Amino acid sequence: MKKGYDVNTLKLWKKENDDILSSGSPHETLGFSKDKNYLELPAFIQNYIIKKYELNSIEQVPDIKKKLLRRNVLIVDAQNLLKNCGTLTDLKQAIEEIKSFLNKRGGSIGRIGEHYLILSPSSNIKIAN
Repeated sequence: MKKGYDVNTLKLWKKENDDILSSGSPHETLGFSKDKNYLELPAFIQNYIIKKYELNSIEQVPDIKKKLLRRNVLIVDAQNLLKNCGTLTDLKQAIEEIKSFLNKRGGSIGRIGEHYLILSPSSNIKIAN
């Protein structure tokens, strides 16, 4: 008689229903185990939103600050500022104002490629440069 494996006891590539979190939550999507209760994380860690933001003029800096205060991580497209007759000096001034604002609150700023900045409003989200 040929040795075989019982299909019911061997789980190689297929997740069983018991192994999958049934809530469809981000924790499931990110691969967190259901053994730990990740819902007990403090609210200041859980409630951030990542948004894209088009920077077209230096007058938008106060709006960027408001969005950061509302717990938004912003990915800022800065190339439109230069396309819309803004100067490199305007862009540097806007970045310095945002950087100063973030430093006072423990946030951070980083560059993504040639045209994008990423802005974190909190010391809980660090950006490695």
